[in-house]
Amino acid sequence: MLRRLFSRFVRDRAIHKCTLRIDFYPEDRAVLSIIWHQSAGQEADTVILGLYFYARILFELAEANETRVAKELMTFLDKVRDLVLAEEGVKRPQLPLGAVKLGDAPDQEPPLRRYQADFHQIPEGAIRLDFQASLGKEGFYLPAAFLVFLQSCINSLSDASLRQLITAIGRLHTYYRFRKDFWDSVALVDGPAFALGQEEIAGEERKP
Repeated sequence: MLRRLFSRFVRDRAIHKCTLRIDFYPEDRAVLSIIWHQSAGQEADTVILGLYFYARILFELAEANETRVAKELMTFLDKVRDLVLAEEGVKRPQLPLGAVKLGDAPDQEPPLRRYQADFHQIPEGAIRLDFQASLGKEGFYLPAAFLVFLQSCINSLSDASLRQLITAIGRLHTYYRFRKDFWDSVALVDGPAFALGQEEIAGEERKP
């Protein structure tokens, strides 16, 4: 009982920074929205949201037995990183989204699928991401949801914030390679925290 009370106390003290929604409509039309609640710096919070959202997408793919798709997504994002962080400056490519089309929500028509992430920050600095997803075809819609979000970031973030996000995605891949796999629940928090920090992984730290 005390544990439940403490958990509720911590949850009540958390700052609800934003709600990210990616809705899919007929013909795979995707509509992204970010509803800001309490944020002193939306660009900085978007970078943090992106890392935790990406980690959750990979974790959910593993939970759905779509590990191969998760690894393909990671390989693709390594190529995106190379495109964005070009020697001559930050580039803003259009990602190949396949059948998914970005657009506006049709009037008075509910989405067929919704992927939602609520970003909370506990006063001590810890991050909590509450995630809700539609069931079915996870191997397509989970990566599509993240790529829709990433395209929005490529289009709208400043050069500095976009560079930070893309660099941190690469650091997250390093974390998965040497410390914890993306299907490990510990990595949902520790992975993005590492990616956003300055710590380096020594060779002797490599996981077996």
